[in-house]
Amino acid sequence: MIDWIIAQQGMLSVTLALLIFTEHFLTQKLGASLTYKLWILIPVCLLLNNIPMSIIAIPSNDFSRYVVGITPTLTTRDAAPLFITWGIGVCVITAYILVHHLTTWASIGKRRAVHTNAYYSSKATTPMLFGFIAPKILLPFSFKSTFSSAQQALVLEHENVHHKHYDHLWNTIALTVAILFWFNPLVWFALKSFRINQELACDNAVLKNKTENEKLTYAKALVQCAEHCSNAITLYPTFGEKRIMIKRLNAIKQPTRNSKVFAAGILSIAALVTINTALAKVPPPPAKAEAKINEAAPVKHVSPTYPTKAAKNNVEGFVVLSFDITETGATDNIKVVKSAPTGVFDKSAQVALDQWVYKPRIQGGKGVRQTGLLVQLDYKLSDTP
Repeated sequence: MIDWIIAQQGMLSVTLALLIFTEHFLTQKLGASLTYKLWILIPVCLLLNNIPMSIIAIPSNDFSRYVVGITPTLTTRDAAPLFITWGIGVCVITAYILVHHLTTWASIGKRRAVHTNAYYSSKATTPMLFGFIAPKILLPFSFKSTFSSAQQALVLEHENVHHKHYDHLWNTIALTVAILFWFNPLVWFALKSFRINQELACDNAVLKNKTENEKLTYAKALVQCAEHCSNAITLYPTFGEKRIMIKRLNAIKQPTRNSKVFAAGILSIAALVTINTALAKVPPPPAKAEAKINEAAPVKHVSPTYPTKAAKNNVEGFVVLSFDITETGATDNIKVVKSAPTGVFDKSAQVALDQWVYKPRIQGGKGVRQTGLLVQLDYKLSDTP
């Protein structure tokens, strides 16, 4: 599990950084709706980054094969401390979410506050959409005394737009990502940016066909919500979060001027990130001029260690690795192309291949990097192939 968590960090961090940057500096040019939709990149890239290797074709060219047998000493990297630390973090955050959810659920009144799907709650300091599956609009007891009739209608419309956008489901996905990767600080910065984009997209939908007076009424409702908003950590987007309120007011004051050229550029970058993630594990075909490269034999061969757990459970398998040979003969850019069983022998194979040394390829008196090599390590419990 720890190996899988670590394997996601490169792709995840790059995608999160791109989206955080977009929220901070490009929302005004791209528009609130498009900027919010870009967050679909997170689940898409996570899915693409975990495509089963069995469905990815391996080039049909010949490649070197080596048999890995049981050695006198069986050593594996002890990931228990990391797993325990990660598990504690997951449990603490999950427990906090469950307690918050249950206490908020218990505070909901039985009768509807208005004719829509809205209920009063002592936990709601401002209006909010609550729930992961069948969401309800929660209102503070001071809702009718705090807002005018026009403001009440706009506030309720805002929360209903959240429902129409399925924001309760997207929030569930966002919290799940935050729980799994809680140790990555970019996840928490991204969660804030995601919430900002979510609220701006909702505001944009509500005010799309509203008059200037209605926009002013809406802005005043935002300010009133911010005045009553609790400083406590919240799990659900609320109508008047103070940290987001200023940006929302500025968006109302200065309507977005969408730039089609800029939008096309950002969409192109997003497409490249997605495509690169999808193709990251696909081994490149060897160049025609290097058809004989895979005949290279290592001058220093370090035998991989047979994982203790696999040996005890009588598990055999193989790992196909793609790698480069540097100008000095060292191995580089090592990637797992295919393995069976998935993940059992991957780390052992990568650690060993990283220590192999090849005779460098010389052209014109200089070492030349060789790319796209393949090697298969067969893990057998007997010493015979």
